[in-house]
Amino acid sequence: MDKIKEILTGLGLSTTEARLYLAMLKLGPASVQNIAKESELSRTATYDLIAGLQKKGLASTYDRDKKTFFSAENPDQLETYFSDKMRGMDSSFERLKKVIPEMRAISKHDRPRVRFYTGEEGMRAMFRDVQDSGAEEFLEVVNVDAVYKNIKERVLLDLRTTEKFHMLRFKTLVQGEPRNPMSGGTIRLIDEKDFGLFEGDILLYSDRVVFLSFALESEVVILENKTLADTMRVLFNVAWQSARPYSRI
Repeated sequence: MDKIKEILTGLGLSTTEARLYLAMLKLGPASVQNIAKESELSRTATYDLIAGLQKKGLASTYDRDKKTFFSAENPDQLETYFSDKMRGMDSSFERLKKVIPEMRAISKHDRPRVRFYTGEEGMRAMFRDVQDSGAEEFLEVVNVDAVYKNIKERVLLDLRTTEKFHMLRFKTLVQGEPRNPMSGGTIRLIDEKDFGLFEGDILLYSDRVVFLSFALESEVVILENKTLADTMRVLFNVAWQSARPYSRI
């Protein structure tokens, strides 16, 4: 019974709706008093829930000998109800995708959107965002030793193997010895003696600026703002002109 409840709630019924429906299914036509007792709910709650199930087409009522009886619809009706609901959701989702550009247009673009993550999930969130942002170029300032010291190499390689990620143009400023460089990208080196030591990673793509810090634990901050991203690109280009070219041996 618990498994059935879990399936019903997973499909959209509330916990109490699932419990009531199964109680009614077990009892057959019954009075509200008996249904409330079987489902361990108050009479008031039972009335309200039955009304909700009736609207969904999952319960019915009839009068006999001046008494009102309620019963659950055949379980086959559940399949019909949820199939219709899923088709409606698919249609609504398609309509939502069409109006998202319009919703973006009316949003406040000058207000930065900031997201904060920790640990490995932060890296996964950032790589998902790179793919979802529609970026064509990926700029990075990275201390390679700090990254590989705090993030498992397997995780980094797995995240970088997606088709969309390989289609990006890469320019990377690296402190330390480059590891597993992406094909098609360009690398330049920033020496500690010339630029100073830093323990992090800065990434630029689309209208995003991403900061990775490894001071205590891996922390990822994704900042979404076109003005700030464009400003950081100017600074990146200044540093790029001063960096030392890197040649793969």
